[in-house]
Amino acid sequence: SQLALPPELEEAYQDAASNVLVAICRHSWQVVARHLETEVLSGVFPHRSIFYVMGIMTSDETLFKEGEKRPSARPPVCSQMAIKSVPFLNKEGWSKELLGALTRPDRTQQEQPPEKAFLFIYYGLMLQAEENGTNVRTHLKTLLETSHQWPKQREGIALTVGLAATRHLDHVWAVLEQFGRSTPIRWSLNSFSPKVLNSGDLRWKWASSTILLAYGQMADKAKAQILPWVDNILSRMIFFFHYSSWDETLKQSFLTAIPMLVGAINRNEGAQSYEFSQVSELLECLMLLMEKEPQDTLCTPTRQQTIRIISSLCKLRPQLDLEKKSRLLSISLRSVMSLPLLEVLEKHTCLFLEPPNIQVRGWHLHPFRRGAPGEECPVPRTALGLGGGR
Repeated sequence: SQLALPPELEEAYQDAASNVLVAICRHSWQVVARHLETEVLSGVFPHRSIFYVMGIMTSDETLFKEGEKRPSARPPVCSQMAIKSVPFLNKEGWSKELLGALTRPDRTQQEQPPEKAFLFIYYGLMLQAEENGTNVRTHLKTLLETSHQWPKQREGIALTVGLAATRHLDHVWAVLEQFGRSTPIRWSLNSFSPKVLNSGDLRWKWASSTILLAYGQMADKAKAQILPWVDNILSRMIFFFHYSSWDETLKQSFLTAIPMLVGAINRNEGAQSYEFSQVSELLECLMLLMEKEPQDTLCTPTRQQTIRIISSLCKLRPQLDLEKKSRLLSISLRSVMSLPLLEVLEKHTCLFLEPPNIQVRGWHLHPFRRGAPGEECPVPRTALGLGGGR
């Protein structure tokens, strides 16, 4: 339309147009893909509604017919357009608008809109296809210097960094190293004189969380290239675990990033013969996490995640010495087998299909003491989380 519309009407018009395109996708996604490619490659940064449709196309399997769900038949919209869009990285206006779209606050911070989720992938694939390593470093540095205040923003930044690492591992490592030593990051670490954070500094408060996620994505996306880098990555993750301002956000980022790294190791054919120098230190971090878990709760996601990670790490070389194995086993058993208070057990009976009959006896504080012959066990095994039977 050639009419000049007020901003709010233009947004409504664009949203309606994008919904029409999504509907057309269900019948002929090739036509929509060609239209989107024309818009994106015009040299003018597209309206967010274009990226909304692309985000839906690349994430919603229901848009495609049953026979088109195979990867070979899906529209390679994102990767092909990203490669063709690489020259736009050198256009200052276009790059500035892209960064603005990536850093614009979402309407709700709990969910990321499809257009923004797509843009983080799109940006990462563009950097992946970029030949000039200096240009890759410049773009990643600029992205990392934006706000880290919101969870989805941190996840998106880390994903872009990881996708760039698929081809530019050296450059990504250098950028993360430089960013980890920058003044805002140092201010957020416990080992340095803390700077009093005011409301304007919240964008840096959880930057360590982004770094942890970025290292995890870096390992996940680099795949076969990652093995020589594992100990370096682990050393950085362990550093941020120990010295960052610790809270639930950092803990969850750590527990998200470590499985990415462990998964990348396990997929590598040379892992079984590789000597990992940082595994012992990582296990210390995980044992510390388990020790800090509340003892009055039967099961917590953190405890379950930690035990799964430890199980995977114990398969790697070098093997743990007997003293560390004994300590690891002791902490694990103490974490999962401690008997909660009676009130807590009663609160958790809703977890059972057939709640156990919790009876109070004079000796209920001694759950492993045997009863007299013919007497009922004072605390059912199911209440201890041990299951029934032998």
